[in-house]
Amino acid sequence: MTMTDTSTETDARPILERARSAMSGLTTVQAAITAVVEQLRQARASVRPEEAVVEYALDALLGGGAVPDDLGSRVLQIRRSNEAALATAQVLGPLERRLQERLLAVHREQADPALNVLAAELLELLTEARPVLARLNGVDDAEDAIAADRVDEWRQAVALTSRYAAVRDAQRVIVAGALDPPDQARLTARVSPAIRDLVDNFGVVRQPHLHFPEVGTGVNRSEVRVGQSRIFSGRIVTDAHTDRPARPRPWTTGDPVADLRFLVRDHVIAWVPTVAELTGARDEHERRKQAEARAEAERRPGDEQPERRLPRGRQMPPPSAALIDRLAREELGEPV
Repeated sequence: MTMTDTSTETDARPILERARSAMSGLTTVQAAITAVVEQLRQARASVRPEEAVVEYALDALLGGGAVPDDLGSRVLQIRRSNEAALATAQVLGPLERRLQERLLAVHREQADPALNVLAAELLELLTEARPVLARLNGVDDAEDAIAADRVDEWRQAVALTSRYAAVRDAQRVIVAGALDPPDQARLTARVSPAIRDLVDNFGVVRQPHLHFPEVGTGVNRSEVRVGQSRIFSGRIVTDAHTDRPARPRPWTTGDPVADLRFLVRDHVIAWVPTVAELTGARDEHERRKQAEARAEAERRPGDEQPERRLPRGRQMPPPSAALIDRLAREELGEPV
């Protein structure tokens, strides 16, 4: 029998599902929750009203028969069955809540293995994207691609941007599960604006401030009017005002191909950081901002030497014609 090597087969599952498969214990907890929820549903559905015995006796009498002699035993049977079902539900309810707590714990504790899967996917797709984008040579839309005979490359680039968007969407969901766990009903969909900003600011490229100094501020420094710095709760706070909307980050411009082009530049290091790396990058950025703001707040008048200017005085009157004539004759060597 011929052995088939499947090690190079492509995993067709969505990237979020593939990433979550690396989270130890996740599948087990999810299966347990599914089983408990189904059993709880069955227990609640099995509860029957005791009035059903009344309907049973009524049907017997209206059919010309006598009062059934098993009415009491039927009531007791329903009562015992209901009590057993309710007792089961009383156990399954807290059990489900405990499993939900364990599920959230898995999302917190096992986020990094899932993020590592995304990091590998990012590396692979960027490796594929570099030659494709190089062949496009600045083509920005489908019409230009047709004109430049680069339709195949454009289709490849669009497919790569879709893969890239899926990686970042999965990254946000996994980070949200680790840092901002929602209720289970929305665990696969809920990403708060704070988590989205955290990932977009510090989870896309290393040292983002080198490429976008305004990262984390929401404003463009070139368009900002900075006010006074003050100390608030032990922190230096600087009032800033802007008259124009902030420019986008160069890696989240809204143009998928342009974003991908930025990430494959030689001086840009794209990444999918672990949770600790992500929060560490944010915290380091905050420390840098605080240090800059503190230095600005502590700067005293006179620390910077003003530009030296010549004093303003009265202008000298223009030289007389006689003086000019004398200087000319001296320069030419003629007798004075």
